[in-house]
Amino acid sequence: MPLVGAEKRKRTTGAKYGDVDDAVYMWYQQKRSAGIPVRGVELQAAAERFAQCFGRTDFKASTGWLFRFRNRHAIGNQKVWGEQALSSASENVEPFRQNLYMLIKEEKLSVAQLYSGDETDLFWKSMPENIQASRKEICLPGRKINKERLSALLCANADGTHKLKSIVIGKSKLPKSVKEDTSTLPVIYKPSKDVWFTRELFSEWFFQNFVPEVRHFQLNVLGFHEEDVRATLLLDSSPVHPSTESLTSEDGRIKCMFFPHNTSTLIQPMHQGVILSCKRLYRWKQLEESLVIFEESDDEQDRRQKGVSKIKIYNIKSAVFNWAKSWDEVKQITIANAWENLLYKKEPEYDLQGLEDGDYREILEKCGELESTLADDRVWINGDDEEKGSSPKPKSGITKEVIQKGGGDEEQTAEFQLSAVRERLDYLLDFVDATPEFQRFHFTLKEMQQEIIKKQFQSRIHSRIGSFLKPRPCIVKDSFNMPSTSSN
Repeated sequence: MPLVGAEKRKRTTGAKYGDVDDAVYMWYQQKRSAGIPVRGVELQAAAERFAQCFGRTDFKASTGWLFRFRNRHAIGNQKVWGEQALSSASENVEPFRQNLYMLIKEEKLSVAQLYSGDETDLFWKSMPENIQASRKEICLPGRKINKERLSALLCANADGTHKLKSIVIGKSKLPKSVKEDTSTLPVIYKPSKDVWFTRELFSEWFFQNFVPEVRHFQLNVLGFHEEDVRATLLLDSSPVHPSTESLTSEDGRIKCMFFPHNTSTLIQPMHQGVILSCKRLYRWKQLEESLVIFEESDDEQDRRQKGVSKIKIYNIKSAVFNWAKSWDEVKQITIANAWENLLYKKEPEYDLQGLEDGDYREILEKCGELESTLADDRVWINGDDEEKGSSPKPKSGITKEVIQKGGGDEEQTAEFQLSAVRERLDYLLDFVDATPEFQRFHFTLKEMQQEIIKKQFQSRIHSRIGSFLKPRPCIVKDSFNMPSTSSN
C-alpha cells in the first residue's frame, strides 16, 4: 500500500523533566563554548547530578533519555565528517522531508520500499576497563586490544520486514578455516588496510547485493509484479558514497537519495536506535562469550589468568558471527519506530528493555566483576560512537583504495593438541549424558568425538610414515672428541 499522507501525522513531544533538560543543556553549552568536547556518558552524569539538585528522585539518565536529549538539541557525536554545526542543520530537515513526501507520492512507494543504510564502527574486542582481565598487565599491553576496529554497514526497509546481510570490513583476513568458504558467513566480509568503506566498495555492494536482494524480496516475499518493483535508499551525504546518478539500477526503479549535510543525528533512521540496539546486543553476546563464571575455589590469580585466556580466544570469527546474530535479533518494531521522526514528525520510541547501561551489571556481577562501575560500563558500551578519530577522515579528493585481496595480516589459527581436545570432549559428553536438558546435543558431540578419534589415528599414521622417510643423519667425526687411530 503506498505511503501517502505521511505529513498529516504529527506530534510534538517535550522533555518530561524540563528543569533537568534545561540545566544539562546550559552546562553543555558552557563546556562547548570553552572548546571542551562532551561525551554521552558525561551528559548522563551531569543529568543525574542536576536531577539530585532538583529532587527528581525518579529520574533516570537512560540511553533513551540521552537519545531524546540529543535529538531535541541537535547534538551529534561529532564523529561523522562535517557534523560539527548540527544546530544549524535543523532548518534543512523540513525541506528534505517535503521532497521525500513528493517522491513517495510520485513513485507510489510503500513503507516496505523505503530503505535506509549507514556505516558504523565497532571496537569488536573492547572490554570494560576495570574487569579483572584488564587489570592484568600482560593482557592488554598499551590497551591495543581495545582498539581493534571493524566497520559495518546496516541496511533495512522502513517497516523492518527486510534486513539485508551486513557488510563488514576488517583489517585482517579471516582465519583459514573460514575463508575457504565465505559463502557460509552470515555477513559479507572484506579485508582493508584502512578498515573503512570506499566509493568502489559501496558501489559494488549496491549493484551486487542491494539491487538483487531488493528485487528478490519484492517479487518473492511481497508478491509484487515486475513493473511494481522499485525502491529508494536513503543515505548520509558522505564522501564514501558515489553520486545519486551512479547509484541507480539499470531500469531506474531502484535509486538513492541523500540526507542533507549534518542531519543524520536528527532524521537518519539508522541513528534513531537501530545501530544502537545492534551494538548493545553485540556487547551482550561478547560478554557472555568472553567472560568466565568463576568457581568459588578460584583465587584472584586464577580468575585473572582464566579471564585473560578467554579474552584472547575471542577472535574476529566470533565477532563476525555475534554481529550477524545481533543484527538478526534487532526487532522489527525497533526499525519501524526509527522512521517515526522522519516520516511522521513523531519522537521515536526507544525499546531498549534489557539493553540499558545498568543491565550489563547482571552478567558482570555473575562473573565476579564487582569493581567496575556504571560509569566504566557506559564508557565501554558507547566507546564505538564517541572515540575520537576512529574513522579515517577522507582527503578532499578521495584516493582510490584497493581492497587488498592478498594483503593484510591473516588472523592466526590456534594449534590444538588432539589428545587435549578428546579429553575435554569426553568430559563434555559425560556432562551431557548426566544432564537431561542437554541430552539433545549427545549425537552431535558423539559425531565430533568420532571425527577427532579418526584424526588422531591419521596423525599417528602420518608421523610413522614420516619417521621411515626421514633421512639418516650423516655422521661426522669431531676432531676434538674422536679418539685418534694413529699409533704413537
